Amino acid sequence: MSNFKRITIQEFEQERFYKLYKFLFEDDYFRKLSDSAKIAYCMFRDRFELSKMNNWIDDNGNVYLIFTTKDLCELLNCGTQKVTKIKKELENFNLLEQERMGLNKPNKIYILEPKKTSKTDDSKEFRKSKFQNNENQNSRVLKVKKQEFRKSKSNDTEFNNTDYIETDYNDLNDLNDTNNNISTTNNHSNHSNYQKNKFNNDALKFQVLEELPNQIKDYLSNFEIREIRIIKSVLLKGKKSFNNTQDTYYRLEDVEFELVNVLKRFKAMLLQKNETVEAMQGYLMQ
Repeated sequence: MSNFKRITIQEFEQERFYKLYKFLFEDDYFRKLSDSAKIAYCMFRDRFELSKMNNWIDDNGNVYLIFTTKDLCELLNCGTQKVTKIKKELENFNLLEQERMGLNKPNKIYILEPKKTSKTDDSKEFRKSKFQNNENQNSRVLKVKKQEFRKSKSNDTEFNNTDYIETDYNDLNDLNDTNNNISTTNNHSNHSNYQKNKFNNDALKFQVLEELPNQIKDYLSNFEIREIRIIKSVLLKGKKSFNNTQDTYYRLEDVEFELVNVLKRFKAMLLQKNETVEAMQGYLMQ
């Protein structure tokens, strides 16, 4: 403890620090950012003072930063590969944009933030508004259903007022009741089977995706199980082949964002060509 001391009020008033932005930690979307990317974002925002001093402000009044890769490595205290990964991650989350300045010149770096609303808590207000919209939509659906139900009942009344023999009408009612019971039973059975199949499918997906990085896992969960198995196999083989060829060790986590983008392009190609994952898996191996 001899190398540490208590903080005086004068030191507190003169201290320097990085501001941590709450939306990076409280918003469900931005929580997925890596800690390194969150720290880098806060450090970039801190450098706005330097931009102000150097008049790095464009014609629209937007502040930008100018950093060489070497400067960024020194600022973030990491190597070129890590800097590239962090910048790519921030770009994927729409928190950073780069504008090319020409040959041998560093890019302009624009730091972005979510648009603010009139409410203090943007994310909570957004979620609240989504909930209310869904609630209103459900309310409208229920209202329409009730109107349709009342209409169908009035039609039944018109049918009852026609001159049918009472015994025939009762027989018809019995027949309708029987058919309705069969239909209800079938619907209930189909619903139960659907729930059971979905439960089993989700359990299998969880098992297959379990060891993959979160963002890859989230994206692949939209595919069928057999498709996931094919894609996962290709990714693992590709990782092993690359590590053997380059005599290094990369994890899927190290290139997670790049892989998600590759998978998105792969999915778009499947839709355009109307092909299956199995038929086009060679594209992923390239």
